[in-house]
Amino acid sequence: EFKTLVLSEKPFVWFILKRFVYMTGIQLSAPLIPLYLVRVAKISDGWISIINMSQTAILVIGYLFWTRQSRKRGTRSVLLWTTLGFSFYPLLVSLTRVPWQIAIFAGLAGIFQAGLDLVFFDELMKKVPIEYSAIFVSFAQMMQFMAAIGAPLLGTLIADTHSVETGLVTATILRTLGFLAFLAGSEGL
Repeated sequence: EFKTLVLSEKPFVWFILKRFVYMTGIQLSAPLIPLYLVRVAKISDGWISIINMSQTAILVIGYLFWTRQSRKRGTRSVLLWTTLGFSFYPLLVSLTRVPWQIAIFAGLAGIFQAGLDLVFFDELMKKVPIEYSAIFVSFAQMMQFMAAIGAPLLGTLIADTHSVETGLVTATILRTLGFLAFLAGSEGL
């Protein structure tokens, strides 16, 4: 009964599928970036702290910026810009071993990540029938957790069988496919 109810809401289903692809790309890179920093780039503990700090600290600026953009241009615009901008972070990291460059890329990623945090839930709630919000939000969370469980395992498998860089490129491809899906289809937006 729940399956029929959820599948009957096509805009919701399309949005969840697109978000699943994008979130799989994010989660696939989650264990790979620290592995890259330590094993491949051989970055010191101090630089790793700076890289993490730059991504986290810049989130505050990103939230302010994207909140204003959301009011001015709408959430669809923010969704497209942030999914596009955040897509390239794993690729950019994989192309350098220079700590200060990675710190800059992490800061830029933080700006786009803030926008994603703001609009993903807002866009989801636009697709959820109010009377069934608990069911639909729980289904959306289940899909997000599926990506969070499976994708890191897939990422480390790719890193073990090929290379960490290959895993980061794969994450970039998945994120870019998610962005293109959001860009191409208005049925889910």
